[in-house]
Amino acid sequence: MRLVAGSAIWAAFAGAVCAQTPGAARLGIYHWAGAPAHSMAQGVTAIADLGGHMARLAFSARYYRDYNIAQNCYPNFTLAAAAQEPDIRQAFDDPSIDVVMLTTYDGTTFGDCQTPNFLNPAFFTSANTAAVAQEYNDFTLYLYRTYQHTNKRFIISNWESDNAVYCGQAYSYAVDPSFRQTCRSQYQANYGIASPEDAMQGLKLWFNARAQGIVDGRQRALAEGLGGKRVYLAPEFNIVRALHDNGLPSVLYDVLPFAMFDYVSYSAWESLNAADPPAALWADLNTIQDVVGSNAIIVGESGYLRRPGSTEDVTESSRIISTALAWGVAYVVQWQLYDTDSQETFGLYDLAGNPTPLHDWFQLQFEQINAVGPSGSTIPATPRTRSQPN
Repeated sequence: MRLVAGSAIWAAFAGAVCAQTPGAARLGIYHWAGAPAHSMAQGVTAIADLGGHMARLAFSARYYRDYNIAQNCYPNFTLAAAAQEPDIRQAFDDPSIDVVMLTTYDGTTFGDCQTPNFLNPAFFTSANTAAVAQEYNDFTLYLYRTYQHTNKRFIISNWESDNAVYCGQAYSYAVDPSFRQTCRSQYQANYGIASPEDAMQGLKLWFNARAQGIVDGRQRALAEGLGGKRVYLAPEFNIVRALHDNGLPSVLYDVLPFAMFDYVSYSAWESLNAADPPAALWADLNTIQDVVGSNAIIVGESGYLRRPGSTEDVTESSRIISTALAWGVAYVVQWQLYDTDSQETFGLYDLAGNPTPLHDWFQLQFEQINAVGPSGSTIPATPRTRSQPN
């Protein structure tokens, strides 16, 4: 069965996706390594101990490196097989976590941990496209079977597609001609692809193969009597304005309108770096809704650096989370659980594993939300009027 835009089958599965998830499960924390980490399950346990019910995790053949276990690439990686790795299974199984968002790269297109075949349109022969779809098909069915007696949701995403296409720095590519020229001159050598424009085409093919696999896996689950909503797709992007405003292709404008999804995930650093981040985020969420024709939006990353003698990271994170939830996003994810190094101090825990003021703020929020009950949220928010799509 081939998937087409507007597919009734996709709509039937995704119909309930905009229903608001209750309470603390709308507020997630990203666990992607960090200096004190030594496993995936360690971070998930820490999130659960805080009172959280949503975790975002990295899930690819880079698993050993991403969680400071070893330096080698995970051998013969496939999504369904790796999900049965004891540490990963423990993370997925945690009974306190209701929503698991996965920054996912399949073994078919990224099995060597370095070649981004998911961006290469030439890679997507009929055989390779079928292999990608089959890997997500099998993973989807595995999740339906394994978690059939739970309320868990799994959201399949990826990392910042615009950055992935534009040499790791899409904003710089958009506004800095020198960076743009350097990126383009080295593109073939670094990516094995002629240009970012070609990479955008590859990304479309990858997104659609993933969607096809998830739909087929859902169909197999349904045939086994495993109904309900369990596995969702949320392609991620990270630029709303800069690329489009400079006449350059972007994932939001040039890929997502042609892709199937349950949610879209916005890694919101462009909004957070604006002069008035809450106002910019509100406006950018309106733009996203208008472009993709859906309000099923996740703020997949947000956060602020912690600086000595300042609690700005707590204050600003609170403002952004409040704005996102007031707008009506499905989920908002804080970057991140553990500090990465002395320069990347975003963590709820510092380099020594000690809790930071941000940890204390999240703990209080989760305590209050959980005390109110499933529909409660005590994070202060200033309601605003959301503009409707044209």
